[in-house]
Formats: sequence, structure tokens, C-alpha cells
Amino acid sequence: MTKTTTPTKKRALLLGCPDERLKGVRRDLQTMKAILAPRGFFCHVVYRATRDQIVAGLESLAREAAPGDAVVVYYSGHGALVRRSSSGGAPDRPLQFLVPCDFDDTTEDDFRGVTDAQLSQLLRQITDRTDNVTLVLDCCHAARMARVPGTVKTVDGEFYKEVFGHIRAMLEDGRLDAGGAHVERNPRLVTVAASAQGESAYERPFEGEAQLGVLTEALERILGRAPDGEREMVREEVSWRSVMVRVRDRFKVTCPSQFPQIEGDDLRFTFSLSRAELDGALPLEITEGGRVVLHGGELHGIRKGDTYAVLPASEERNVSAREIAKATVERVGPVASHVSLNKDVAQISRQHGRSGGMKAFPKSRKMGKLPVAVRHWRSSVDVAGLIGASPFLYVTDERENAPFALVRQERSTVFLESREAGDVVLTGRWDLTKQNQTKGVEECVRKMEAMARSRHLFAVAKQAESKDIARHISVEVGTVAPGGEKQPSGPKGLLVKEGDKIYIEVRNDGRSTVYASIFDLCPDSVSLLSTASPSGRELMPGETYLYGERDIVFGDLEGSKMSWPDEMPRDSRRFFERIVVVVTSGRMDLRCLETQSGSSASRGDELDEEGLSELLSDIIFDTRRGGVVAQRNEPVQFGMRWASIELTQA
Repeated sequence: MTKTTTPTKKRALLLGCPDERLKGVRRDLQTMKAILAPRGFFCHVVYRATRDQIVAGLESLAREAAPGDAVVVYYSGHGALVRRSSSGGAPDRPLQFLVPCDFDDTTEDDFRGVTDAQLSQLLRQITDRTDNVTLVLDCCHAARMARVPGTVKTVDGEFYKEVFGHIRAMLEDGRLDAGGAHVERNPRLVTVAASAQGESAYERPFEGEAQLGVLTEALERILGRAPDGEREMVREEVSWRSVMVRVRDRFKVTCPSQFPQIEGDDLRFTFSLSRAELDGALPLEITEGGRVVLHGGELHGIRKGDTYAVLPASEERNVSAREIAKATVERVGPVASHVSLNKDVAQISRQHGRSGGMKAFPKSRKMGKLPVAVRHWRSSVDVAGLIGASPFLYVTDERENAPFALVRQERSTVFLESREAGDVVLTGRWDLTKQNQTKGVEECVRKMEAMARSRHLFAVAKQAESKDIARHISVEVGTVAPGGEKQPSGPKGLLVKEGDKIYIEVRNDGRSTVYASIFDLCPDSVSLLSTASPSGRELMPGETYLYGERDIVFGDLEGSKMSWPDEMPRDSRRFFERIVVVVTSGRMDLRCLETQSGSSASRGDELDEEGLSELLSDIIFDTRRGGVVAQRNEPVQFGMRWASIELTQA
């Protein structure tokens, strides 16, 4: 587990904007202060916050924050989202904003909301000072509030023009700096949002008490509220990913129609830069009917007969002493699977099923181990044994079976090569005289596992192109010329060099709304590119998603700069990577498909439970927000599209 880093100072800005309809805002602020203060945060509370107070509070944080500080910004109130009415064609770009208490004072020349563009810039000024920043939005339409917004409701077009004109005016007079905006999202910010973009969030009474925001109540329940007056520091090592799994479980009880989101590096421990190590963990739950469901399926390479170690959800790494039971996969669906346990299900459900759920870590996999050849091995470390113990690899004789990877030793140096269709790419090098031999070889094996997972995902992509849901999705990749002009690739793929900027355009030509997640498959890693929408970018019929747009400027195509992977040696002059677009019929957080290369690599990240259609046949439902619940027997479907990119050194 990553060594914990203690922040120098801890600051929190708690903003509340009530009106006659929102009765629980004051209690929301009190609750968040009770969560944060025992953790050492100095909390500045602003009740009935105006636009100027919100802006001034954020600007103050940006001035006062220093490297190593922990910063939390919390908002309870209304969020708004508008789009110009349109009679046809692609939907207009939506606009999103917070609603301060003086919003009704808006005039033609003085818009009193805080737009997502302005909020994004203010937060960027804070993350320029410290990397440890958390944003919590307990309001409607909260997801993507710190970046360009997603799909939204249609309202009065004149109001859209008013908001649009306000943002344009801020750009023109310098109050907004478009030059510092991020493509997709601010990578240093973790955002906890009460609702998906374009959807509602709620407050309600709890246990006969006063109103409280549903998200705030869930955070209080999970993170714990210290007794009044207690000032002792609360030290915890729990990742935001684990917290949000429990938050979503709580929402199933308190507000099933609400769909909370987590954006950014959700493997961070709460209010910290330290990170959890989750070796391929997936959420596991026991339904009321006693069935055991693993939240992973065909898309994740799961096969019948795979086995998993079941641990409490609070565990952030695979510790054998904490194992509850062994799970064996019995039936595999598109995104979820039925499993059996070697222990009494009812007893496990009583002990662990209602206390945050469980995690399942892979023990053995049936998805087709990939062959690795070993040449000239002289180290005392048993590399063949480590490879043989991997759920993704096995040792082969390179003369009898074409390996997908070769690990070789020359004197004290270990080299790792990726091999595909005649191409040989050096993906790693370790000098065993400069580091612990065991650690170096273990890093090499972890990188091979990441290579295998990348290869498996590409194989799934080629098979899933024919699925019905993918047939109406078009994907175009290309380079961005100076001035923002798109230059699409040819039929043989895209050839680029370091420093070139690319775009990816995904269009939904079908009749149903879908959700798209874009991945970059390098020889030794899988990375989610569409980080602004970790549960999938919603695409309505006729809508286009353009990856590479700058996040504040309306319609400006910036492009994403291509670079050689930091931990890949530069001996090879080129390598191929694939852009894979996963299209689903419901919201899914697919960050479990990501890998990490290098010494910090893990065998995979836990699949976040969000929107996973809780499906499998007749036992898991896909719960939609806004009070509409999908019918039984509506499993989430997925399809995939892909494109090839050849990257050469500059």
C-alpha cells in the first residue's frame, strides 16, 4: 500500500444556497463540518452564499493553498442546466451552472449564476497550488460541473443565449482564461457528485428529523460523524472508490432514482494523495433472494470457472488473512455474473452483506493465459514461478509456441519485449544491480500482466464489433492541424509522431441513447481517455462526442498531444496503439479495465458498481434516475468499435 502522505494544512469551503424549496441546506453544512473538522480541516462555512461570496471564497483558497495542503470545496443547493430549443439536427452544447442565493437579481448585463466554465477555472487555480483537492456537489446536474457539461434538459432558448453570452463576455474581457483549460477534465481534482449530468438530486427527511441532502446523509453514514466537541484527528485509509460503492448501496435504500458519480482518481484515499492497491477487485453482492452476483462479465474477460477470493469491502488490497470465502463463477452475462461460494451464503450475508458489501479478488482465470518465453535467465529470483502463478500468463518454449512476450536477461539487466504480428517492441528494462532483484522481477511480471490485459481487451473489441448496439456507432480518428482543422485518418489507420495532436469523434447514428467510453490500448497499458465521463458519455440519437475539445471554450478543437510512454524505453522507434470505444445501453463505470504500467502497476482496478445494470437475467435491474425504473429482463448490452494508431518518435 502506498505510504500515506500527511497534508501540511487542511482547508474546507462549505457553501450553502437554500431557497423556499430546499429546507435542509443548513443541516447539510453542519453535517459536512462534523465530517471534516475531526479530520483536521479548518471549515469556512458560508450560508445563503451569493455569487460574489462563492467566487471570493474560491479565490481565497487559491491564494492561501500551498503544496501539500488538502482542500475540500462543498456545495449544497440548486444546480441548473439549459440547452437552446432545437427543431432538428444535433443537440446544442448545454450550459450548466450553480444557483447562488442572489440568482434572482440576474439582469441582461449581470448574470448571477456560477457557470461550470467559471467554476472550472477557479478550481484549476487551486489545483495549480496543491494536487490534493476534493469537490463535493450535493445539487442537481452535478456531474461534469467542473468541466464542459453533458446531455441535459431543453429549456427556454432565450435563457440559453443569456448564459452563453455571459460566458463569451468573460472570455473576451479576460475573466476566463481559455488557455489553461484541460482536455476532458482536471486530472488533479476528485469530484463527488450527487447526480449524473442532466439528472436530479434530492433532499429528504431521515428518521423523522429535518431535511438532509441524500448524498450528504450517505457520506455522513459512511465516513462517520464524530461526537459533538471531539477534535481528535480521524485517520482512515479508505479509497473514494470503496466509499462510492457504499454510497450507491445506501442510495438504493434512500433514493433509488438518484445516481451519484465519482470523477477523477477514485483510488485515492479520502482527502489524501495516497492510493489504494486493488488487484483486479470487483464488487460482489448477495441479493435479497440469496443469489451471489459478481459485477463483471464478458466485457471484463470473465469465464465460467474463474475463482475469486472474497474480502470485506473495506479492504484496499488482497490480504489472504482477511478472506471470507472463495467464489467460483457459474454463469457469465455481458457485465455481471452469478457465482457460488464455498461458505454458507446466509451467514456471510448477515455478517458482511449489510456492512458495505464485499470485494472479490481474482485467484485463477480461465480467459486464456498468454504465453511468455524466458531466455538466458540467471537471476536467483524464480521468474518462471511468478509467471506461472499469474492468472494471465504461462511460460512457454519460444521455439515451439510463438510468445506474446519475451523476458530475457543480459548480465544484470532484464529486458521485456512485446511481440505481435512480427513487431517487437521493448516495453521495459530493469537493472538488477540498482534495485532489489525480487522487486525488479515482480515489476516485470506485473507489466506482462498489463500487456496481457491490453491484448485481451483488443481481442474482445474485435469480436464485439458485430454486436447490434455497435453497428450504429461511427468512430473517426485524426490529427488536429494548426487552427483546429480536423484531418481524418486513412483506411489503413492513423500515422502520427510525438507531439502531434489527435482527436476522436464518436457519433450515434442509431435510434436509442447509448453511453460511450474511450480507451487507449498501448502495448503495456490500458487507459481511459474519456475521463470527464467515467460512467460513459451519454450520446442521444444524432449526437456526436468529440474527444480533444478544450474543456471551457465552446467548440474549439485543441486535440490531445501524443507522447511516448514515460516508462517505455525509447529503443524501439515505433509502436501501435488502439483506440477502443466501448458502447453500452446503460451507465457503466469501466475503470476496472484500466491498467497501470511500471512499478506502481496493479493487476487491475476494482469495477465501480455505478450503473452496472445490476442485471443478470431476472435478478438485477437497471435503475434510472428521475423516478423511472427499468423493467425486468433488460440487461445492459455492450458493443465495441476500434481504430489503429501508429506512433513514431519525433
